[in-house]
Amino acid sequence: METYSILLVVIAALFALLLGGAWVFCALGVAGILGIYLLGMDVGGAVAYQVWGAADSFILTAIPLFIFMGEVMLKSGMSASTYSGLTKWVGGLPGGLLHTNVVSCALFAAISGSSVATAATMGTVAIPDQRKRGYDKNLILGSLVASGTLGILIPPSIIMILYGAWMEASVARLFAGGILPGIILSVAFMGYILARCAFNPALASRVRSSWKERLLSLREIWPGVVLILFIMGAIFSGWMTPSETAAVSALATIVIIAVTKGISARLVFESALDALYTSSMILLIYICAKVLVMCLMYLGITAAIPQFVVSLGLPRWAILGVIFLLYLVLGCFFDGTSLLLVSLPLVQPLVIHLGLDIIWFGVIATVLIEIGLITPPVGLNLYVIMSAGKATLGEVVKSSLPFFLILLGSVLLFTFFPQIVTFLPTVLLG
Repeated sequence: METYSILLVVIAALFALLLGGAWVFCALGVAGILGIYLLGMDVGGAVAYQVWGAADSFILTAIPLFIFMGEVMLKSGMSASTYSGLTKWVGGLPGGLLHTNVVSCALFAAISGSSVATAATMGTVAIPDQRKRGYDKNLILGSLVASGTLGILIPPSIIMILYGAWMEASVARLFAGGILPGIILSVAFMGYILARCAFNPALASRVRSSWKERLLSLREIWPGVVLILFIMGAIFSGWMTPSETAAVSALATIVIIAVTKGISARLVFESALDALYTSSMILLIYICAKVLVMCLMYLGITAAIPQFVVSLGLPRWAILGVIFLLYLVLGCFFDGTSLLLVSLPLVQPLVIHLGLDIIWFGVIATVLIEIGLITPPVGLNLYVIMSAGKATLGEVVKSSLPFFLILLGSVLLFTFFPQIVTFLPTVLLG
């Protein structure tokens, strides 16, 4: 069977399975195995090689550990306490508790590494309270949908760990590159909320607190702050690798919660089980994507992509525009992990050919994946907040539109001013 024919069969099988509703890892794996079989290669050996490569990857061990941390925080009520404490500090701004949505999501993002977990945690805590206070429903939903996406941008980030493992890039540098963009997006979200509520205070009432209340609230905030400082300090000082930091941080989370709130063996077991389910699905997608890439490599596609692009004579900015458009379109149909691992086989050859800074591109890709999380019909954050807020999909999509535009604008900002991304990795890590 000719190479061209095999490629058509592989592509047809992939899209048929995806459109038929198959799990993403099944579609990737079956398409890759079919191609390897048609090429006459040893299917068992090829699959075993990729499974062993994923199992032997030290950096990937950070994923279940960071997910476990987020689960423990959620189930112990630590995230709810953090939300309550932050309210005392930012609730007095125009927009009131809507700013708490953004700040608490950013803080939880700096611990959990998952956007969906961030949106689910803060949505469950914030929505009932803010609805009782008569806050504008669109601003409640929109602020939580958008702020939840910070979970994969502000380090530690599961998406960045996967990207670093795939591209053989420094995860520590990727984490450092996500800090300033994460802060800028948080400030932009808060700025939009502040402007809306300054012109129309009826949208959200302020919740003013005395300095005594603010100081007392530090008892609720300090555990999260300590964990963040430890994670950042350990990684950027070179004292620990991201995987070692994840392990020690997971243990530290258990100790802190045991001291401040009390903890049970059941809570730890349930958190570990949920982390196992989530991380197993992520790693299955990773392995199956690798199998598909092996097939594409032997078909010569990874080498043909940059050659084809060069033959078109497109300028550098046009190629970047096509890559960005690819992410925006695929983001409508894939969750974050799947989007990253489906796109990298296509994009990696172009990134290398164009000589792009892989740290900069990793952060840009992460922001584009954030946009996918709030883009229908498959944007997971939309459904998480829709469920927590007992809203319709149309209401959540409408509420997230201004924040979608802010995210889209940030892609342009970080593209025209790449120093925003590359500054901290250079300063912190040389």
